[in-house]
Amino acid sequence: MPFHQLSKKIPKLTVLAFSIFISQLAIAETATATTEKQVVKDDSSLQALATIVVVGSSDKAGGDFVKQPLSASVITAQQIADSGVHKLDAALAYEAGVLAQPFGSDNKSQWFKIRGFDASQTLDGTALAPNGFFVWEPEIYGLERLEIVKGANSFNYGASQSGGNVNLVSKRPKLEPQGEINYSVGNLDKREIGADCSGVLADDARYRLVGLFRQGDGQQNGTNMDHYYVAPSFAWDLTDRTHFTLLTSFLKKDGVPTTGFLPLYGTVLDTPYGKINPKTNLGEPSRDYSKLEQTSVGYEFSHEFENGLIASQNFRWGRLDLDQLTTFAWGSDNDRLANRGYSYSNGTSDTYSVDNRLVKNFIFKDISNKVMIGLDYRNNKTDAVNNGFGFVPQIDMFNPVYTPDFAVTASPYNLKSKQLGIYLANQSNFNDLIDLNLGIRRDTAESTVENIKAYDVDHTSYNAGLMYHAPFGISPYVNYSTSFLPSTGKDGNNNFYKPYEGKQYEVGVKYLPEWIKGEITLAYFDLNEKNALVTDASNVQSQAGKRTNKGVEFQADLKLSDNLSTLLAYTHNDSKQDLNGGKNIRTPMIPNDQIAAKFSYLLTNSSLLNGLRFGAGVRYVGSTNDEQYYPGYKVGSYTLADAMLSYPLNKQLDVQLNAINLTDKKYVSACSFYCYYGAGRSVDMRVNYKW
Repeated sequence: MPFHQLSKKIPKLTVLAFSIFISQLAIAETATATTEKQVVKDDSSLQALATIVVVGSSDKAGGDFVKQPLSASVITAQQIADSGVHKLDAALAYEAGVLAQPFGSDNKSQWFKIRGFDASQTLDGTALAPNGFFVWEPEIYGLERLEIVKGANSFNYGASQSGGNVNLVSKRPKLEPQGEINYSVGNLDKREIGADCSGVLADDARYRLVGLFRQGDGQQNGTNMDHYYVAPSFAWDLTDRTHFTLLTSFLKKDGVPTTGFLPLYGTVLDTPYGKINPKTNLGEPSRDYSKLEQTSVGYEFSHEFENGLIASQNFRWGRLDLDQLTTFAWGSDNDRLANRGYSYSNGTSDTYSVDNRLVKNFIFKDISNKVMIGLDYRNNKTDAVNNGFGFVPQIDMFNPVYTPDFAVTASPYNLKSKQLGIYLANQSNFNDLIDLNLGIRRDTAESTVENIKAYDVDHTSYNAGLMYHAPFGISPYVNYSTSFLPSTGKDGNNNFYKPYEGKQYEVGVKYLPEWIKGEITLAYFDLNEKNALVTDASNVQSQAGKRTNKGVEFQADLKLSDNLSTLLAYTHNDSKQDLNGGKNIRTPMIPNDQIAAKFSYLLTNSSLLNGLRFGAGVRYVGSTNDEQYYPGYKVGSYTLADAMLSYPLNKQLDVQLNAINLTDKKYVSACSFYCYYGAGRSVDMRVNYKW
């Protein structure tokens, strides 16, 4: 039976069989394990539990990113809190290889690129399956950490963007009771209250409850957004070898969305009337709205058998309910009037994801091996009405008078997609000197729109990495990886579009200094994507495109002393893309150079200011071009400064002050047909009580 036919029968049967298999084996060992647990109660075993279960990218990459032959990093919840940011894209601003918020300030969506390409997101190692405007919205207060894997890599999760993946790891129950409650205020009428409490129900059961309410205005006049978030979780150690974690969350957003789409005229290009004020709203603030409700229920299950075999299963169901109308400017008459359009979506999107893995460690002669075999499945169904673009009356860009009474129409948007993946990997270590990681994955993916087949593809992805652990903490490595992403639609010959295919070659070195705490990484990458859609002058799309980016990344994350920490990051991009006719241009929005640096210092020798911690950061983003639509015009570079100050009032209570874009610099972040103003100054003061 062909693979694409077999995939229609495998998912339900395989997932069910795998679940039954794990459950039966776990039950068979429960009595023995339980007896042992009753005889020996050792707190050290409980402490070990926290390190047994790892999720997402780090698990499939081999555990510790530092020791793996690939470019990856982790941003912790504490680092996010120290930065004072409230959005995922802003939390990535100091990461090498990441371009944060290229589309400017946005109160409804997350925007970032990795190595010059769009990047995917996963939640606790499960795919989120975005569909057009139905894109999962993370709440970073509910996250334990961010796991960032850079470059083309479909081994972990199947179909994914060429830029890489950010895995969102949810907060989960702690082994010891702890909690916090915080309140913060800021400019743009921002107010927030958050609570995070973890407790112990029994020796083998724990819970955690995270909640947040946030409200504030957007950068543009008349925009605002309210956030409501709650995330209960529960962990149960069925035995010393069997662990179950339930993860749930609910997010509601309601408000008037920002609409940062602007013409070149009045932003990059000067006019007789000056430039458009970044606060000017060229939408319809009395008509525009965004209502989002997002629910997630999932679990993580793992069992270690006596022979060392580890079986695990991650499952998640997510529902996204969206009702959104946004009005935006898309061009101008090169005088005072902006041409406008609207976008409208209303419906629900349900996604089921399951990932099953078997992992076994063994030693063959002097070679230690970690073999992993897995099967994952994803099913998404979106039922909605949608209109990606409708015309709206023009508006004066320099003295807007709103006309909210325009007609809104929509067409059915019913999409179904499935993906089944089977993967195999082995991580080998030779005498603690050489690491060799090899992985192969086979996917079948299909989709229908309005019951008409959009794509039906099979694809094989590869991943290979080699690292040598030299003396003095120096570890050079090489890596090769691939990715794919199906594309909906047909070309002019009525053939289905082929999937986007990413391929990356990387060579680098990681340095763990023996004389100081920290990590230094240097990497060169060659990343390309084929089968990308390109548009000609008649706005006709064809799959003749190719995008490439050859670049260098440097990042140093160092603790120079007990009091002083610093981070340095540099990225160089040489990003190109093809147009119809074989013309090769610089990729819009992607700067040639990015530089970021920040430090944090803790005072410990001052009787009055003991415990005071202050930090500062600087971000430089080089100039960009949109050579397809605005040849000859350049979007200038910009430099932003950030600052932080925190002080403990006592052992439990502290106050923190953050300023992002401290100087309130006015700048255009990028142009790609549309142009976008960057985020203005954000000042936030937070009082936090912990126990």
